[in-house]
Amino acid sequence: MNTKWIFPVLAAGMINVASASDHDHDSDNYGSHSHRHAYPAQAQIRQWVEQGEILSLETILQRHNLPGELLDVEVEWEDDVLVYELKWIDDYRQRHKTWINASSGELLGDKVKDHD
Repeated sequence: MNTKWIFPVLAAGMINVASASDHDHDSDNYGSHSHRHAYPAQAQIRQWVEQGEILSLETILQRHNLPGELLDVEVEWEDDVLVYELKWIDDYRQRHKTWINASSGELLGDKVKDHD
């Protein structure tokens, strides 16, 4: 994987939380959550990582070698599971969306779209 994209994402905390804000506290812990907002607040994500409830982005990237450039990361609820959605482009210019369980690190799926 081309690390020039990983380190800025990790250093700047550039996890895309879409419409969520740091003041949106629908839940205080990982076990009880509201799906009113599919994207938890960045502060909430940090808290879950610090408490060991979910894996950090760094750990996810260490466990899953993505052979290409990381473009975007979102953390979202999907079917009652908190998921990292990684958007990246491989060395053959194919775009990927990869879904990984934020708690277990299990690979849930990968969708590939060829470069047009």
